[in-house]
Amino acid sequence: MPTLSFYTDLPVITDFAAITHAESYAALPDDWHVALCDVRNSTAAVADGKYRNVNSIGAAAITAVLNAAGGVEVPFSFEGDGSLICVPQRLLEPTRAALAKTREVARDAFGLDLRIATVPVPDLRAAGFSVQVARYRVSEHYVQAVFSGGGIAYADSLIKDPATEAHYAIAPGSVEPKGSFDGFECRWEDIPSRHGETVSLMVLALHYEPERAAAVYRNVITKVREVYGDDDACHPVAVPELAMTLKADLLADELGVRTGKAGGFDRWRRLMRTRAIVLLGRFLMRFGIKTEETDWSLYKATLARNSDVRKFSDVYRQILSGTPEQRLALDAWLQQQFKSRNLL
Repeated sequence: MPTLSFYTDLPVITDFAAITHAESYAALPDDWHVALCDVRNSTAAVADGKYRNVNSIGAAAITAVLNAAGGVEVPFSFEGDGSLICVPQRLLEPTRAALAKTREVARDAFGLDLRIATVPVPDLRAAGFSVQVARYRVSEHYVQAVFSGGGIAYADSLIKDPATEAHYAIAPGSVEPKGSFDGFECRWEDIPSRHGETVSLMVLALHYEPERAAAVYRNVITKVREVYGDDDACHPVAVPELAMTLKADLLADELGVRTGKAGGFDRWRRLMRTRAIVLLGRFLMRFGIKTEETDWSLYKATLARNSDVRKFSDVYRQILSGTPEQRLALDAWLQQQFKSRNLL
């Protein structure tokens, strides 16, 4: 298999439960690298009210690397306070440059310190870990990367360990920051829960044996469906609640990423341009206009289906919309599993 097209050539799974099956995955080739970034002291930044900034930088890093990759399809995952992207050797330097550019933006626009690093796959294999990759079809228009094998978690530990961080970090001045954030958008109002609350679920199996760990995740997926219902019932993005915003504070993240440390006039001009695009979008969606590229009557529904609300990258993550009673029921079951030393 040509390593440059490794990800594109993988078969696509359509049942999320199949992420627990070893045959769904293929090993990342030896000439690939795991690129990672995360906001240092993100917990404090979120507590300081910068949660949207933290999320935006993680998404901006993915945008910059995908733009640098050009037509090469690469697997990636948004991790909340950061992101991970796997790239072949040919894209390593453009990726490092794009991450360096994102670090600049994080500092200049939001006052955040972004840790950026790349880890070669052979280093992970030498430590007894692998990066297994699968492709899961979320919707007609979106295929999500899924990761197992422990390699992602180990790479994350390498870049955060003071003993190894310097070996993998992209040090300031080691690469010229260069990248484009074209395509990055953040233009929506906050979405209230349809059922009373929205919760974030994160589960890590404590078993090292792949089969036992897979069984734990299968049980979690089954229990979530039992408590919260099917995917549509607990989906946190409801079409009626989706609304494009004109508020400057909600558009500030996109402006920060797209303008960096630009002066006040340039930011104001970008804000006015973005507001004009929002007004056009509202008009197109309100009247269900069809253009050559987009059926705007379906735009919100498509966006909701494409939302990245459930993922797996050595840790199971899901955003759930539900009631307090559902959360308490799931939490009680999770506590039982924790006491049985099945999960963390």
